Amino acid sequence: MTSLLIAIHVLAAVLLMGPVMITVSAYQSQMMKAKDGDTKALGAATTLHRLTSQYGPISAIVPLAGIAIFLTNLSVFGTQGRFHISILLSVIAWVLLIALIIPRQKKTLEALESGSNAVDFTKAKKQLSMFGGIFNLLWIITALLMFV
Repeated sequence: MTSLLIAIHVLAAVLLMGPVMITVSAYQSQMMKAKDGDTKALGAATTLHRLTSQYGPISAIVPLAGIAIFLTNLSVFGTQGRFHISILLSVIAWVLLIALIIPRQKKTLEALESGSNAVDFTKAKKQLSMFGGIFNLLWIITALLMFV
């Protein structure tokens, strides 16, 4: 059972977290190009947001599978603090994605599509870059903790 859960956990991390990490990082540059009237960039920003908002919630499989692995073999994983930290960091990263990154992307994309100037795109870019960087860093630390 543990082997199956580990396989699900690793596959979900590779197939879901990789694309989300890339889309979270790439959105800001396309948003700024779209702000300047680039229609191709608007299409790219729309696609990046769609991928982030669809893969993001599904990526909860990664920390959930990690918790399941942890609980099914508590005698092995429960005594190692790196797994406690990994689960905590991945949950924080996922909450950051759902609560801060996706809503900000949605808000800026709606402003781009409507042609509204209600959004300060420079500030939004800085915030999205910061939160995206933190999100990616948390996942990189989590991945490194799995192999230490």
